[in-house]
Amino acid sequence: MQFLYSFKHMETSEALENYTEQKLAERIRKFVTKPIAAHVTFSVVRHQHTVHVSLDAGDGFGIEVEHTSVDMYASVDQLADKLASQLKKHKEKLKDHKGDRMFRSLTLVAEADGDSESVDADDILKYEAARRRLAR
Repeated sequence: MQFLYSFKHMETSEALENYTEQKLAERIRKFVTKPIAAHVTFSVVRHQHTVHVSLDAGDGFGIEVEHTSVDMYASVDQLADKLASQLKKHKEKLKDHKGDRMFRSLTLVAEADGDSESVDADDILKYEAARRRLAR
């Protein structure tokens, strides 16, 4: 997992980088298995502290999350919660989309002919691969 940090209108802070990396990494590892790159931008405008994260995952999707508050560390905490909910939502979409369609197609083929010999070996391999992905 790679993190790239940018600071706008504020001094760079290694403590803030470490805190952000710790918070985001623990949330991201739960939902993403392939390599991921995160670009984190910290900015201050008057008394508003904003954190913006742009994720590019190896799975071929990207998520952008932003949060603003009066404290930078509070912004990071809230951003981590938002990011976790978006990653969870994305993972549920993938599970529901792939798993149900594959299961229904195999069920329809098996019910139509009434015997298990009519199911193609490729369909069984696809079903098993989808079942393994859902089990993760």
